[in-house]
Amino acid sequence: MPATHRVPEGSPVAAFLAEYASDTEVFVSHLDTTEVSSRKKHFLLMLGANLAWSFLIGKRIYGALYRYGVLFILGKISPIFKAPPPAVNWPLAGQLCLDVFMLSVLLPLINNFISIIKLRYRHGFPKSEIVFRKPSSATVANILSQSLEKRDSYLKDLLRRAVDPNEFNQPTWGMPWDEWTIDFRAMGVADEAEKKGLISRDAWELSVWMKMKEGWTVIEHGKVSNPLSQVGMMEKLQRKLTAMGKRHVFTQMMEVIQVKTVAKDGTPMPVTEEVDTIIADIFRRNEVDFAQLTSELATETPRFAANSSKKTK
Repeated sequence: MPATHRVPEGSPVAAFLAEYASDTEVFVSHLDTTEVSSRKKHFLLMLGANLAWSFLIGKRIYGALYRYGVLFILGKISPIFKAPPPAVNWPLAGQLCLDVFMLSVLLPLINNFISIIKLRYRHGFPKSEIVFRKPSSATVANILSQSLEKRDSYLKDLLRRAVDPNEFNQPTWGMPWDEWTIDFRAMGVADEAEKKGLISRDAWELSVWMKMKEGWTVIEHGKVSNPLSQVGMMEKLQRKLTAMGKRHVFTQMMEVIQVKTVAKDGTPMPVTEEVDTIIADIFRRNEVDFAQLTSELATETPRFAANSSKKTK
């Protein structure tokens, strides 16, 4: 099961998310370790396509000066721009629709590719590249169009695809109908932060970052969790609550985690604000300071680690 925890407030990662993921509720990160040669090949293909699209848009804009009477109006002012009056008919309406469609689709693609050029110029093609994705406008619209009964299932499927290597390792062209949009600006900033030693590259292994009311929560799919470490932490919490005469608090918390964060088929689900609220309420009703307790546990040396160190001596 992926490790799930809150991002500490005031940490460099929290500051990064507040700055570059403030416009989204979900931010997905992973490290792209596909062959550099394949990424360069895809970049050259995109370069060729964007040059063709730029030429096409330039040609349409030049033709539009005649089609829509711009040169005809300017010709009234100066003979240099003299042109015949435009023909106002149904074919003109069709040309207008075509121009609007092409501009609405191709201009964002070209603008997106300019961001890619800036990224490649400054950072090249690293062997392990930090990649950030957020839901596209089309995906947000699809989420909102779902009924309340189907929205959770839709989000679950969306996040499952988001962390599937067979999905996110496919080359993308940045089409408006793609499920996810790559944030190239954030990628460049994260690479700079890694070089300066502010945020480790490992922090961005395959993870889903979710904005909650209390801050950001991360579901780490890319990191291999040490089962002993997790068991040790849960044992410490259980031991501490038992010593306080509050063992039932631990039992109630585990029941909530099992019911609310694991689907019937065993698939992990996002930790929602509801889960945080329920667990916090359990501790509050039993007069246990959750923040202080977790802080004390975090500073303790795990039992298994201490035993291991003795054996190695």
